[in-house]
Amino acid sequence: MHLFITLLLPLFSLSSAAPAPVHASGASASMSADILRYVNAHRRSKGLKPLQANSFISSVALGHSRDMLAGRTPFGHDGFRGRIDRIRKHLGPIRMAAENVASGPMSAREVVDGWLHSPGHRRNIEGDFTLTGIGLAKRRDGMIYFTQIFTR
Repeated sequence: MHLFITLLLPLFSLSSAAPAPVHASGASASMSADILRYVNAHRRSKGLKPLQANSFISSVALGHSRDMLAGRTPFGHDGFRGRIDRIRKHLGPIRMAAENVASGPMSAREVVDGWLHSPGHRRNIEGDFTLTGIGLAKRRDGMIYFTQIFTR
């Protein structure tokens, strides 16, 4: 399992309009829903409000996972500001954003457990965010690249 140190950036801007979101299907959608369920269960255990899933943020996260899988970008956070700019153009003002990534042949529970055992990833999961998007891309050999984006 590989986890990457997360980014947490304060962001300020106004914008609107963007393309329609891409929706995950089948097992990927189910695993993304499980990740959100585990993340929100942890947040509830800490007295925090659950994160709301956003399909456009998920499409951006999916794009990053696919880019890592295809080798178009290295595993990590390269292009994070660009992803947030795309989200801002679609959703409007974003005050803060963060991202967790992971890779490996893991279950949803294993991904979330790994993030919760890493101080930076845990800080994002427990952060003062309201929206999230999760995207994952899987190779035929079982390797999966995970991206979770958090915004407020």
